[in-house]
Amino acid sequence: QKKNPKEPYLGIGLATFIKSSGAGGEHRIESARVIIDSTGHVDVYTGVSPHGQGTETTFAQIVADTLGVDPKDVRVLHSDSSIFPHGIGTSASRGLIIGGSAVHLALQEARQKLSFIASKLLNCPSADIVFQEGQVLNQLAPAETIAFIQLAATAYDAGSMPQGIDLGLDFENEYTLPQSPVSFGAHAVAVEVNQDTLAVKILRYVGVHDCGQIINPMIVEGQIQGGIAQGIGQALTEGIAYTDDGQPLTASLMDYALPRAIQMPALTLDTINTISTTNPLGAKGIGSVSTVPSPAAVTNAVLNALSGTGVRHIDTPLTPEKLWRAVRGHKEG
Repeated sequence: QKKNPKEPYLGIGLATFIKSSGAGGEHRIESARVIIDSTGHVDVYTGVSPHGQGTETTFAQIVADTLGVDPKDVRVLHSDSSIFPHGIGTSASRGLIIGGSAVHLALQEARQKLSFIASKLLNCPSADIVFQEGQVLNQLAPAETIAFIQLAATAYDAGSMPQGIDLGLDFENEYTLPQSPVSFGAHAVAVEVNQDTLAVKILRYVGVHDCGQIINPMIVEGQIQGGIAQGIGQALTEGIAYTDDGQPLTASLMDYALPRAIQMPALTLDTINTISTTNPLGAKGIGSVSTVPSPAAVTNAVLNALSGTGVRHIDTPLTPEKLWRAVRGHKEG
């Protein structure tokens, strides 16, 4: 609130949210293919399309965690979806939930076959085989190891393979999401509004999200930051203007005001990890999740700051001109 004529209006805004992810109908299914060559390098083929979600990193990390290989030895190929029975693409934060789960299932088949081959080489049950740091070992006798590279080469050597096992390491699987996982959380924003110019400045931004099992914390944080930036833009600057006869005046990014890095506040972020039971990775959507509460939280904060003026509603974007007209109109009204 405005304490004296020289100080800005201050406001706090809150927003809570729930959001399902993964889409529905035919979009609930995705295929993946994993090929391990004789040198131990892994190629992952996915129909999920990349445009900033970090799937190349997370899918490689899933491979590394499952097979104990170095992520640098993994290639993630976002391929022509025509090579898969199902290659739906990326929408509704489905990349990791569905595409990643398909990769996970293909990797389980790979691990099962590799464990069987390793068990014959190490003379132990398949259940005792462990993959870690480029080595394959008997967990009951850790000194008994073979290199993952050697194990992969064995899978292509007819003279070394156990009888009844096909040569090669080529696995394909698909995953169908039975129901959409639900993410939830809350955002809180503190703003000040200059009483003369009515320009808005975000003083502090806090967000907490439940995004299920986290594969890569840095990518999750980056996705949240990007969503908040979009939400701030929607609340404060982004809008399309038209002439009276419907012609757009907002024709380029010179006219469409996206928030710049210098306008972004410092963000305080945290996560809660409630494992989802809808998919084998336990993941929930995060790519578009933070775009849901951020416009509402910022708008609520601005309206809270202006509450002493009597203003209760303003259509976004909350530009200084709109705020000035709203405050002036209320005073004159």
